[in-house]
Amino acid sequence: MTVSVSVPQTVHNDAVLRLLPSLSPAASKALDVTPAEIIARWLASITEDGRRAYARSLATFTAWAIPGAADPQAGLELLCQAGAGGAHELLVAWRDELLERLAPNTVGGRLSAIASLLRCCRRAGLIAFTIEGIGPKRELVQDRRGPKRADVERLLGHVDELALGDDLRAVRDAAIIRLLYCCALRRSEVCNLRLADVDLEAGTVSPRRKGYKRRKPVLVSERTKAAIAAWLAARGDEPGALFHRLDRREHRDHLTGESIRYMVKTRAKAAGVKAPCRPHGMRHAAASELARRGSLDELMSLGEWRSLSAASAYLDRHDENRRRALALVDA
Repeated sequence: MTVSVSVPQTVHNDAVLRLLPSLSPAASKALDVTPAEIIARWLASITEDGRRAYARSLATFTAWAIPGAADPQAGLELLCQAGAGGAHELLVAWRDELLERLAPNTVGGRLSAIASLLRCCRRAGLIAFTIEGIGPKRELVQDRRGPKRADVERLLGHVDELALGDDLRAVRDAAIIRLLYCCALRRSEVCNLRLADVDLEAGTVSPRRKGYKRRKPVLVSERTKAAIAAWLAARGDEPGALFHRLDRREHRDHLTGESIRYMVKTRAKAAGVKAPCRPHGMRHAAASELARRGSLDELMSLGEWRSLSAASAYLDRHDENRRRALALVDA
């Protein structure tokens, strides 16, 4: 993603320009920066998924504000040139229209992306304002139920049985499902894994985990390790995506998040699992099971959470179940 707005070539003001001749070479070099370079460095510091989210939000806003615009950057330029008041009113009007057909959390995510782009433009000296406080109130609507342990075991048993019959897709899918449940990886982390991210000797994979700028090695369970080894034996050692499509071997396209969602859903249905199954639901199911049987430290380690805020949702659910149980047996 690139951001290009009509701006001055440097971020120097008149006072700095007068001081430039007396500055050290290091200080002069630090100040010799253009707004485009500041924006490029900021974009490089965020994850690829984050850049895609910003690009989608900007394209959606541009299509709403300037119908027929060929370049999504026209929307960002419009906001920069509209000033603080005009940009605020534009985004509020866009927000209100989005809320008529989208959930508040989805709308909030899109507005947050645009606000982040504007903050970057402010740091680059393109504008002198930021936009705050226009997002809708977030709703706690996330479904954390996930399938039960018995349902997951039934699903894995079904896929493992197919894998024994030389079903290549089942070999691949068994490794994916175990990464989602046994290792609590997110769908995006699984579909973006590359062959180079696997270290079977150490028993780790290195996904780009949420909140980390670089890939971080994480341990996998023993059965997950065995499932990955079985898939690698069938896959071969060609570099590229760890999990790829099998209907077009010549392209070896990596599986998309939607492909993994559909795979989990159809595999669960074929296994006779009645509960809804989705990739992130597998992570929720693993966390819920560990909240019931393990310790807080173990729960935070599984989810790779660095604070209690995310893990507490599963603990709160466990407390709720206990309150209901106590009410039933109270005498």
